[in-house]
Parts: sequence; structure tokens; C-alpha cells
Amino acid sequence: MKFIVVFFILFSTLYADMTEKLFEFYQQGMYNRGCEAGEKYFQAHQKDETYVSLYAFSCLKDDRIDSLALPITLLNTSVEARSNAAYFTLLIMQKKLLIQSLYDNKPLYNLKFPTSSHLLSRIFDLYLKNPEVGELIKEYQDPANPRQTYKLYTTLKNGRKTIAIDEYYDKILTLHHVY
Repeated sequence: MKFIVVFFILFSTLYADMTEKLFEFYQQGMYNRGCEAGEKYFQAHQKDETYVSLYAFSCLKDDRIDSLALPITLLNTSVEARSNAAYFTLLIMQKKLLIQSLYDNKPLYNLKFPTSSHLLSRIFDLYLKNPEVGELIKEYQDPANPRQTYKLYTTLKNGRKTIAIDEYYDKILTLHHVY
């Protein structure tokens, strides 16, 4: 009986500590570690919406948009969780529509989506306004900052077709994202 009590106490401590650890990773900008740890201990914490949200936001910050699919299905109890799920869903849909349009020449006409400040969402909005048909690399200027530009193009990641966005400031590459 003592073994069961000790095991329960250790498990409870680990359970609480993992949510705190994910929060620490997130605050320290260690999004890759947060996403990996979130995935590793996901089964044991899937009913904890704080944990699931921290895991999902860590993956989002690490450009792992596809990792948001599972958290979306579990974030439904609280107002904040449903809001997070809707946000993640928007980004996945925008990514999938961009991939379909770029690879399959599927035009995206008359779509009205909510938008967000996330880079993928901003690029999606710019693409809807000007898809630059016929160009392999789509180039866009940030309407709020003319010195900030972006390039959108197709690429492969682990053998899968996906998209990349490069961020430039004064024509100098500052960030490279593969979604």
C-alpha cells in the first residue's frame, strides 16, 4: 500500500511540474523544447487545458503548425480554450489553403476569413489580395512597414510538400519559416 501512495505522490508532482516546466520553456523562448516536452507527456496531461494550450503555443512558436491538430480537438471546456482552438484552426486552414493554391493552382477567390497577427495569417491576407499568379516566389511588402518584406514559396519538409516564408528587413534575410 505504501508503494501505491508514494507512486501517486510522485506522479502528482510530475503532473504539476510538467505544466510549470512548459510555462518556463515558453517564457524563456525555448519553444522547441516546450513542443517536444509537450508531445512527450501529452497522454498523461491531455485533460489539462493549460498544459495543452502551452504545448500548442510552444509548437506554434516553433513553426510546427501541424502539431496543433490534436490540441484543437481537446480545447473545449473553457472560454479561453475554445478561443485558442479557434485560433489554431484558423492557422491550420490558412496553411492548407495556401498549400492547395500554390501546388494545385487552385485560386482563392472571395474568401473572407478572420485574421490574426501571426505571420502565416498576414501572408495569407497578402496572398488573397495579390496571388502573383505565375510567380514561383511570391514577394510581398508589409503594409505597415515598407522596409519589411516577405517571400512565400513552396518547399519540401521531410519529403512532404509544404510552404516557406522568408522575412526580410531592408532586403536582409532575418527569419526563415517552414510550415
